[in-house]
Amino acid sequence: MKNKTSRVLVSIAICSLLFVAKQAVAHATIGVFDLNRAVFATEAWQTEMRTLEATFQEDQETADGLREELAELMNNLETNAPVLSIAEMQRLQEEGQVKQMQLQRIGERVQAALRDTQNAFIERYRSLLGDAINEVYEEGGYDLILRSESVVVSGFSYDITAEVTTTLNDMIASTTSN
Repeated sequence: MKNKTSRVLVSIAICSLLFVAKQAVAHATIGVFDLNRAVFATEAWQTEMRTLEATFQEDQETADGLREELAELMNNLETNAPVLSIAEMQRLQEEGQVKQMQLQRIGERVQAALRDTQNAFIERYRSLLGDAINEVYEEGGYDLILRSESVVVSGFSYDITAEVTTTLNDMIASTTSN
């Protein structure tokens, strides 16, 4: 009997704790932000992207030309296949493969530069990002701020990505104008 009574009391205590915890969470103000959207929507990043695009303008033009040449080669191969010799077909296929490899090298070079630029940008503004998040946290009266990657489903959170971006823009502008 004593065991049964203590089990009932423990069950009541657990239910009470769960109810209180649920009420506390239900009234929590949780901000959620997307780190990539917050950082890469800044004006500073847009400027960085324009610089990167200008740097790779020649590569873009080369890639466009290679795509056109490749399309012409493929069209030529399809159209004239019945009358081409095996050697001519092989030469056209090899030429197409060379152009594809050139395109791939350009794409890899641009992707590597983009990745390096993104990483350098995040490192450069990491502390300002933390400051921006803290400012939004304090000014918004949030109880908790999470990265969106950490949240699966939530019915009581606010997307604060735009606020973080705006605050980060202001902080970056104030550091570059000094």
